[in-house]
Amino acid sequence: MSDVPNAFKFFVLEEKASSAVIDKYKKIVPMEVVNIWADYGFGSILEGYLKIINPDNFRGILEDVYVRHEDAIPLFTTSMGDMIVWEKGRYLNLLNFRKGKVNVISAGFDFFLEDINDHSFLEQELDWLPYTEAIQNYGEPKFDECFGYVPLLGLGGHEKVENLRKVKLIEHIYLITQFMGQLE
Repeated sequence: MSDVPNAFKFFVLEEKASSAVIDKYKKIVPMEVVNIWADYGFGSILEGYLKIINPDNFRGILEDVYVRHEDAIPLFTTSMGDMIVWEKGRYLNLLNFRKGKVNVISAGFDFFLEDINDHSFLEQELDWLPYTEAIQNYGEPKFDECFGYVPLLGLGGHEKVENLRKVKLIEHIYLITQFMGQLE
C-alpha cells in the first residue's frame, strides 16, 4: 500500500483480517480502513498506542458501554483505554472512557491517516498524553491491554504516570462504566 503514512512503518501484526470480516464491513466503514485490514490485518501502530481492531470483537462491549452504539462501529482502541468508532457512516469519534466524554475527531476519514503522524493531533484529538512517559516507565501494553489509572480518574484518581497500571482493556472499560455509567 504505497499511500499509507509513516505510522504504519512499525506496524505490529496481531492477526490477519478474514475475508468474512472484510466483506461484512466493506460497504459501511471507510475504504481506507478496509484497505488496512486487507493489506496489514489487525495490529498496532504508534509504539502500540493505536490498535486496529476486529469490530466483531468489540460490538458486544460497545453495546454495553455506549448509549449510541447502534450507529457506531468500533475501528480502533488506544493503549490509554479509549475506543475510536465510525458513527452514522460519517463521524470518527473518540470514546474517552477515562474522562467520561465523547469527542468528534473528524467528519469523514479523509485525513485521519495523515493526522496520526502529527504529535499535536495525537495530544489534542486522541488524548495521547502521558503515553510516551508511561511506556518509558512500564513498557508497551500487550494488544489486549491498556494503561489504566488507579484509582480511576472518575473516583478521584490523579492523572499522573505514577498512578498508571497495565490492565486488561475490555475489563477496564467495563469497570469504568460500572462506576461512571455509559458514555452518551
